[in-house]
Parts: sequence; structure tokens; C-alpha cells
Amino acid sequence: MNKWTVALLLAALAGCSDKGGESSGAAALQGESNKAGSYLAYEHHVGIELPGERITERLAATRQACLDERFGACSLIAAEQSSGQYPRGELTLRIAPGGVEKLTALAAEGGEQVSRLTRAEDLAQVITDNRQQHDQLLRQQQTLQQYQSRDGLTVADLLALAKELAAIEVQLQALSQEAAQQQRRLDTNLLTLNFTGPRERSRLGLIGNAAARLLDNLAEGTAAVIEFVGYGLPFLVILFPLALLLRWLWRRITRNSVRDIR
Repeated sequence: MNKWTVALLLAALAGCSDKGGESSGAAALQGESNKAGSYLAYEHHVGIELPGERITERLAATRQACLDERFGACSLIAAEQSSGQYPRGELTLRIAPGGVEKLTALAAEGGEQVSRLTRAEDLAQVITDNRQQHDQLLRQQQTLQQYQSRDGLTVADLLALAKELAAIEVQLQALSQEAAQQQRRLDTNLLTLNFTGPRERSRLGLIGNAAARLLDNLAEGTAAVIEFVGYGLPFLVILFPLALLLRWLWRRITRNSVRDIR
């Protein structure tokens, strides 16, 4: 399994507000391109805080901008959205490095970026292994084709050679597809945008949330007690008569013992 060999955690932006968010004047997130001789597949994770009612709008606008390739080649991979008391959304897409900054700015319009993470996976070894397997299969294919062109081969030999050549062709196609996917990861950046509503950070906000959950907690607690009683009631029905029987037997035994002593 591939391991992350490069992890670049972007430092907290300067000028953060007292709430812990980033200021609007912070530097924008930029895409990353490979230098000559490097084989790094870059990924970006960006947290964006918006007013709850604007999450749907920003998510839809960002999604459409990707589909329209407004900021360069872009492919939508996944989209998720949930509403309710704490609305949120998430977009995962693959985009050309030059479009990362513009698309992120579009997504955060009217809000702020509260977190960002950039990391890269080194594909050098994987690409090298792929090329070596591809070259090895090509040599095997050429050797079999030379055997196939010889005279005096039986039908069984020709069928066996044809079967081996077909298997090699399938493997070559799979390696070519894998190489194309690896190149795509090198040429583009994977961008994940997490949209969340304002977070209640104040003490009063925490108290308000706790009060709002009071009735729910009360209902859940009551239901749990009733359920516990329901499970325990059959045991009480059995144990209570048994306890009376044991009490009667104990009193009888102790009474006989007293009589014997006398």
C-alpha cells in the first residue's frame, strides 16, 4: 500500500479573528504542480464556513463552475449535502493546478476559509514499477510473436501461443490504463471542499444548545428507563415468588432448630 511520503500542513493564516477563523485578507490557497523529475500527486482539503442559508448556493455555484470547466480542466468526483440545524456540504473534485485558487475563492465567497491542508503522495516507485512491468510484457510479446512466425508449428502450439499473446495484451491494456490514471493524478490536484455553517463558540451558545437539547435528552432518558423496566419486569415476576418461598423455608428451618435445642 502506498504511503504518504510528503505532508504539507499549511500554517494558520495571519490575522485570525478572536473566533478562530481566518481573516478575509489571508493568502489564497494555490494549486501545486510537479517540478521536473518529481512525481507527486497533490491533494487539498479546505474547510469553508458560511451562513447556513448560503451553503446550498455556494455548493451549487462551485459544482457548476467545475462542470463548466470555468477555471480549467475539472472533474466532479463526489457531492454531498445535508440540511437541518447544522447544515453542511462537501465537494470532491479533480482540477488543474491553476484553477485551485480561483475555484476555492468562488466556494468561499461570502464566508471564510477556516482550515486547509495540502499533502502529496510520491508516485515515483509506483510509476517505475508500472513501466518495468510494461517493458517486460512487451519483450515477452515480441518473443512469442517470433515463435509464432516459425514454420512447422502444430495447431496446438499455435493455439497455446495465441492464448498467451491474448493474456499479455490484456495485461498491457491494464497497465496502460493505470499509467494514464497516474499521469492524471500528476497533472491535476484533488480538491475537497467542506462547507459548514457558523459554529457556536461562545459560552452562551453552548448553554443555548444544551437547553435546546434538554427535552430530547429527557425523552431519550425516559424511554431508556421504560425499556429497562420492560426488560426487568419478567425477572421480578419470577424472583418475587421465589424470594417468598426462600423466606418461608428459612423461617421454618430456623424454627425447627430452636425446637430441637429446647
